[in-house]
Amino acid sequence: MKKSKRTKRRLGFRNEKPSEGSSFALDAIDRRILRSLQVDGLIANQVLADQVGLSPPACLKRVRRLRSAGVVKRTVSLLSAEAMGYPLLTVVRLKLDGPTEAMMHSFEARMMASPRVMQCMLIAGDTDYILLVRSRDVAHYQEFARRMLKVAPGVRAYTSEIVLSETKSTTELPVED
Repeated sequence: MKKSKRTKRRLGFRNEKPSEGSSFALDAIDRRILRSLQVDGLIANQVLADQVGLSPPACLKRVRRLRSAGVVKRTVSLLSAEAMGYPLLTVVRLKLDGPTEAMMHSFEARMMASPRVMQCMLIAGDTDYILLVRSRDVAHYQEFARRMLKVAPGVRAYTSEIVLSETKSTTELPVED
């Protein structure tokens, strides 16, 4: 018996990408797949299929659908900052001087071009941006601050807070049932 398009849509089997602002319909198997992929993005399809209770072809089809729909954005390798020589993490709170669209675009482009800036977040409140910056040591961070922040057009002020330890750091999103 063939499933209707209506049933397929309810289960999340859609060919089109979800529209901007809409959520993608995930069923329990999709959520199990996503939990496993967040732990190991290079998991073998056979192992993943066994974990979630599907045949390998059905599992691969679901993973491809999740990727094409943009639910799975990309697969990356998470490197150890310490092993790569960047153990110092600094939180930077930055205020622009009368931010304009052009000034913000210019600042964001500078931050995106710097591989040491792990995150650049525009926020609401007294601070305009929060940056997470990786460095080898304090002197290396100071060089970054002088070159990228002190002379950046439109930067009114910034504060730097050195992270002493990370109690929790994850890339995994909650995948609720």
